[in-house]
Amino acid sequence: MLGITIMISKREKIMKYVIIISTFLLSILLAEDNTTQIKVDGMQCSYSCAGKVSSVVQNLKGVKECSVDFEKGIATVVYDDKKTMEKKIVEGLSKETSYTVSLLDKKKTSSKENKI
Repeated sequence: MLGITIMISKREKIMKYVIIISTFLLSILLAEDNTTQIKVDGMQCSYSCAGKVSSVVQNLKGVKECSVDFEKGIATVVYDDKKTMEKKIVEGLSKETSYTVSLLDKKKTSSKENKI
């Protein structure tokens, strides 16, 4: 009887670890990145200024990717909403640069795209 109890206990432990690992892997696979667009006014050049914006944003905790369109003055940021928020990205960029920074209104973006 003792041998059967030990075998059941080992199986329970194995199942427990399988469930924990499976849950972790599913959460990684199902996690979605968030994307936001930030209006950056005051950039003077496409190389240094846009590079500065990109560098500052990418160094913020939770930011996965940042691309800057100098001509439009827009930074597109991919971030993990469990680690940061849009507001913190805007605040960080405002604090570390001299540019005027604001979130781009998503409704305005879609209406402009429809007009083109």
